[in-house]
Amino acid sequence: MQATGASPEKSNALSEAMNKPQLVVAQPDRYQNLLDTIALIDKVTETIGEDRSGDMGGAGGAMTRSGSGDASALSARAQALANLPAVPAMRAQLKTYIESEVKQLRREVRRSVHRASRPGSAYSMNQLYAKIRRLNALLAELMEASYEVLKRVFVRVFIDKQSVV
Repeated sequence: MQATGASPEKSNALSEAMNKPQLVVAQPDRYQNLLDTIALIDKVTETIGEDRSGDMGGAGGAMTRSGSGDASALSARAQALANLPAVPAMRAQLKTYIESEVKQLRREVRRSVHRASRPGSAYSMNQLYAKIRRLNALLAELMEASYEVLKRVFVRVFIDKQSVV
């Protein structure tokens, strides 16, 4: 018999609730936004080209390159990757690059103010301000980011010539 006077159903439900594992809510990582941006950049560059080795078209033979031309382009990138600057220099170059992009976006905002009465101009200004906010947030995160994250962003911007946002 129960000494507390509770019904057997309630005591069984209480004991089952105590035996269930507790769920723990994890706080998001501070750099998760930066890592998501980098992952998104990685997805864009990983496109697969069409394989034309089995193509029986007439132009296939004339378009074939010699191996030396392709190897020199690959070695230039590999050489640039081997000669990456030090971490403070990478941060300074990325800071200069992102600040110049923000400056250019602010110039576009100033120009679009004159066209404010046109339909859709408020949307375009909002998009410009959103890009400016993202770039400023990225700049703040890059100043505290690890070497690997900094290196990947540096390679994307300066070696692969891709946009930051």
